[in-house]
Amino acid sequence: MARPTATRRPVPAALAAAALPLVLAACGQPVATPSAATRPAGATGTAGATGAPTSPAADDAPLTPPSSVVPPRVHATAVVASYLRGHDLRGLTRTDDESVTEAVLTSCPNGPTVARDVGQTAYARSWEGPGGVRADVAAITFPDLSSAAKAAEPLLVAAQVCRAPRPAKGVTTTIANQRRDVAEGMPLGRVDVTLTSPDETRHDYVGVVQVGNVLVRLTYSSGDAKVATDEGSTALALLARDVQGL
Repeated sequence: MARPTATRRPVPAALAAAALPLVLAACGQPVATPSAATRPAGATGTAGATGAPTSPAADDAPLTPPSSVVPPRVHATAVVASYLRGHDLRGLTRTDDESVTEAVLTSCPNGPTVARDVGQTAYARSWEGPGGVRADVAAITFPDLSSAAKAAEPLLVAAQVCRAPRPAKGVTTTIANQRRDVAEGMPLGRVDVTLTSPDETRHDYVGVVQVGNVLVRLTYSSGDAKVATDEGSTALALLARDVQGL
C-alpha cells in the first residue's frame, strides 16, 4: 500500500516576501541584517580540490539591522515536530525514508557534524524531482537557546572557512561562496559544493540556519548550479521563516 504523503501547508505571499532577505543572504548577496561575522584574513570565495584559494572574494557591504528582526526564542518541541512531519519541498516528491535513522547536520565536506537519532527532537527527510534534482532536510530541536547556539557554532565556523578535500575515488570537489552571516536575526552558514566525476557533475547548495532553539540543514542538489543555489536558498528561507513563526 502506498504511504500517504502529507501536504505542505500553503505559504502566504507575505511569508514569501518576508523570506527574501534570507534568500539573498543564502545566495551570498549583502542584505539588511544584523552585523555578520567577518571572513578570516586570507579567506576567499572559492577553493580548488587541494584547498588552495582560487579567486578573491569581494568584501560584503556593511550590514544594518532591519526593524523587523524577530528575537530568537524557544520553540516547543512538539510543535516543531508536527510542522516538520507535514513539510514538503515545492515541486519535489518525498522518497522512501523509512531507513533514515539519524538526522545529520553539517556544512562542509569532511567538516564537523551534529547528529541525533531520528525522533521527537530530530528529523530527516529526502525528496527527488525532475532532471535528477535531489534535496534533503535535517533538523534538531534543542532544549534552550544556549545549547542550540553551542551546537551551531562549529557548523557556522566550518561554513565560513570551508575548503575542498583532495580528489578521492575519481571525484573532485570544488567549494565556492562559503560564508557565515546573520539573516533576519538567524545565524546562517552556506556553501556551494560541486562534485565532478567521469560520469557527471553535480552542484550542491548546503545551508545551515539556527532558528531559536532549532538547527536546520538543507542540501539541494542539481546538475545545474543555478537551480541548486536558487531553489536551495529559497527552500531554506521559507523553511526557516516557517519555523521562526511557530
